[in-house]
Amino acid sequence: MIGLLIVTHCDLGKELLNAAEFIVGRIEAAATIPVVETTGSEGLRSAIAAKVSELDNGKGVIILTDMFGGTPSNLSLSFLKKEKVEVLTGVNLPMVIAIVQWRNSLKLTEIAEKALEAGRTGIALTSKLLESA
Repeated sequence: MIGLLIVTHCDLGKELLNAAEFIVGRIEAAATIPVVETTGSEGLRSAIAAKVSELDNGKGVIILTDMFGGTPSNLSLSFLKKEKVEVLTGVNLPMVIAIVQWRNSLKLTEIAEKALEAGRTGIALTSKLLESA
C-alpha cells in the first residue's frame, strides 16, 4: 500500500484526513504534519523524513501539501524521488479520497495523476455549471 502524508499549514491536513475517513472509513498508512508558527524548518524536515520512512512499505509515499511555494510544499519537495515519493500541491478532499481509492491497485505515479485529476475535477464555479445546464 502506498503511504499518504499530508503536510499543511495548521491542522488543515488533519481535518482533510478526518473528513475523508468520515466518507470512506478508516484510512491506514496515512499521517499528517501541521506546520505552525513555532515549528522550525529543520524540525519539520526531520518530521517529514521520519513520516516518509514510517509510511513507506516499499511502494512509495505521496505527500500532499496545501499551497505551492508555501513552507509545507518547499520542505516536502526536498523528498521528491522518482518512483518513491511524489509531491502534489493544492490538496483538497477529492484528492485525498482518490489516493485512498487507488493506492492498493496502481503505481505511485499513476495514483498521483489520478489525484491531480480528481482535485481539478472537484473544483467548480457552480454558477457557471448552472448556466450551462
